[in-house]
Amino acid sequence: MFKIYRVSPKRTQEIVREISVSSQPRGRFFVLLLTSSLIASFGLMANSAAVIIGAMLVSPLMTPIFGIALAMLRGNPRLLWRAFKTEILGAFLAILSGLLVGLPQVAFGDATSEMLARTQPNILDLLVAVFAGFAGTYALLDERVSPALPGVAIATAIVPPLSTCGLCLALGAFSGAFGALLLFLANFVSILLVALVTFAIAGLSRPIPGRKVVRQFGPTVVVFVVIAVILSNSLLRIARDRKVQQVITQTLEEQLSNSHRASLDQLEHRLTPRGIQVLATVRTQRTVSPGWVAMIEETMGERLESPVDLVVRSVRSRDVCALGSSLQAVRPKLDGTFLVKPANDFEDRELLASQVIRETYEREPGFELTRIEYGNRLGTGVVVAYVDAIRNIAAYEVQDLELTLRERLNDPELRFYLRTSAAQLRDRSGSLHVEWTNQSEAPEEQRARIPELKPIVLQTVNKQADLKAIEAHFNWIGDHWKVLVEVIGPGEMTPEGIADIEKVLPESVELLFWRRADYVATKDGYTTYDALVERGLPERIQKLDELFESQQVARTLQATEGMKTDQSADRDDN
Repeated sequence: MFKIYRVSPKRTQEIVREISVSSQPRGRFFVLLLTSSLIASFGLMANSAAVIIGAMLVSPLMTPIFGIALAMLRGNPRLLWRAFKTEILGAFLAILSGLLVGLPQVAFGDATSEMLARTQPNILDLLVAVFAGFAGTYALLDERVSPALPGVAIATAIVPPLSTCGLCLALGAFSGAFGALLLFLANFVSILLVALVTFAIAGLSRPIPGRKVVRQFGPTVVVFVVIAVILSNSLLRIARDRKVQQVITQTLEEQLSNSHRASLDQLEHRLTPRGIQVLATVRTQRTVSPGWVAMIEETMGERLESPVDLVVRSVRSRDVCALGSSLQAVRPKLDGTFLVKPANDFEDRELLASQVIRETYEREPGFELTRIEYGNRLGTGVVVAYVDAIRNIAAYEVQDLELTLRERLNDPELRFYLRTSAAQLRDRSGSLHVEWTNQSEAPEEQRARIPELKPIVLQTVNKQADLKAIEAHFNWIGDHWKVLVEVIGPGEMTPEGIADIEKVLPESVELLFWRRADYVATKDGYTTYDALVERGLPERIQKLDELFESQQVARTLQATEGMKTDQSADRDDN
């Protein structure tokens, strides 16, 4: 019938004998199949393409398909039943092994990208199976082609979908299991159809009357067409889904770059009968506003011509480089690079302003630039920096930074504002004011005197003045200590009074008084609120302990009375 290409009669006999023997459900077949299925299952769970390829090379499932094709062409019902039974049992064993491997992973396992790729087949997968089937069939016919090629070309398309089907059943993902099973059927039918045609062309079939050709090839062709239509619809759905994904991603990236200086991290969307649901995870320095989300929803809806429900999950983060810190500074590119130029002039100026401030305070401990903003108001550039510091930033420092920023940003009218969040710094000696205290600059013998000198200063001030000294901060100036004494109380301190106190103290001490208004007057004198709380704390703790013990006793008595009541009721019942 076909005259294009034929194999020799001797080779035909060898092929028929080889396929007939390999299509029998023997122990060797199931050992190899079980091994291949287990390897594929572990590779799918580990999301490892290399392991999955290893499973492809071991699988023997392609031979029974050739046996079915050969039996149909040669009219051998015994071989047809044997090969079909072997393929069905092999597929069942592959699914079962995937199910058993996946059951222990239910508590902590999840779908991997390798699994997901096999749960949504499309027409491209069908075309791959067609050409893979031809490669495997041709390699079987031509003895000059490596016998390993059928395993590479065919088994790749059969075992992983079956293992994926079993894993999906273990995870309760029945829709995914159906998709993986559909991929196996598509591969099976494609390979079977190509094998029928190729074997017939090669002369392996017996003479077939023209009227029986349709009956012999018809069912396989019909099933192939049906699957092709289903997978074509799947491809169209995937293409439409990717277009929606592209529009959503483009809209979000545009608005994130211009409005919030954030970057898109992850994106998920789902098409529903009522519209499109979108969950976007973004990395940003501040939480996005509901109004901004509503604006993005409207823009997406106009572009997609469908209602959109958008949820933005904001993750606080910062990318830091030598130029400062800015999101959008890092983004992988197709050429292998990831550093990109800021999206606009505003971002460029923010980066430069961040660099200037970090250079100024880089070596100062207790100073952290948390956020920086650049804007334009009435034609004048404005920089606002948010910092956490353990000391107050002086006005002259802000002025110096403003002058530097004007020069670096080439904007002589630029205004600079610094918003600080000051934190109290304490050590084992009490509170510290780093802008005043510089004990480390004093000679070692002078630093050693501080534990002895500080109580003397506080006690002398308490005796000589109608004030209460609560803290003293030491600053070494040239050859003596300049001590800033924090005092509370209604009394007054005159320059003459300060001079009188200094006469009592060692000659190396100069006093300055810091009058604090946050004090509490008691009948015993003046104190601070913190000292008052600490003084009453042990008494309150004792009262809480007594209350807790009384409640415990009450609960114990209540439980005992309940037990007695239950026992009395039991005796009455008896």
